[in-house]
Parts: sequence; structure tokens; C-alpha cells
Amino acid sequence: MLKYRLNLFYAFVFTALLFACSTTNNKPLLIRFSADSSTILISGIEPAGLLQLKNNINTDTTYQSLVTVLETPAENDSIGIEREWPGKLSMEGDKLIFKPDSPFIKGKDYLVETVINVSFANAEKVIKGNMKRSLKAQQEILHH
Repeated sequence: MLKYRLNLFYAFVFTALLFACSTTNNKPLLIRFSADSSTILISGIEPAGLLQLKNNINTDTTYQSLVTVLETPAENDSIGIEREWPGKLSMEGDKLIFKPDSPFIKGKDYLVETVINVSFANAEKVIKGNMKRSLKAQQEILHH
């Protein structure tokens, strides 16, 4: 009987936590070039994610893989492939900054992919069993 009550209690706590987390900020990220086009700025990060980034971006190297920047081939380039554009992430206030190792090339397009602010499901989807099996990265194409 005690085991049943504990399981019921844990189920209640889990459900309450899910509903508490379902009020997340659903604004999409704003991904854009800086005014001088030397860096990429990412803003609109949810508060919990922003706190994690601020606390860990300089000490945990896995945070550097949260954003991928790819140089895309030109429209008339039939044999071109996307090429990863290396760089480093840092925080400035509430913005995540991608600073490339080499300058962006004028006239090129860059695909920015990130899983920041992406979630598997909200509370309703968890209860209905409609959770995603994988995360779909948010993408933005920037023209330099």
C-alpha cells in the first residue's frame, strides 16, 4: 500500500513539474548578423537556457557545439557542398555571439543551425504521448 502511495505521489510531482515547465517563452530565436557583419548575434533565448549558457559557455566545451554555421553553395553551383564555418561562442548580456575564426565572405549565404530553445514536447504532448523522438534544429539563412 505504501509503495502504491509513493508511486502516486511521484506521478503527481512529475505531472506538476511538467505543467510548471509548460509556460515557457515560445518566442523564436532572433538570429542575425551584427551591424558590421563580423559576428552572428542570437537573442531571444529562454531564461533557463540563458542562465545555463552564462554559467557554462566558458568552462564546458560542449556548449560550443550548440550553434553550427555552414557556408552554403551559390545557387548556380551544382557541385558545391555546405562547408562548416568554424568559430567560437561567447555571451554578451542576453545575446549569444558567434565569432568566426575567419571573416565571413561578402555575397555568400550562411546557414545557422541551433537547438537552443528547442524542446521535445510541452505538458499536453507528454500526457497525450505525442512527444518528439528527436530535436529539430532551428535554422536561419543569413546573406552577407
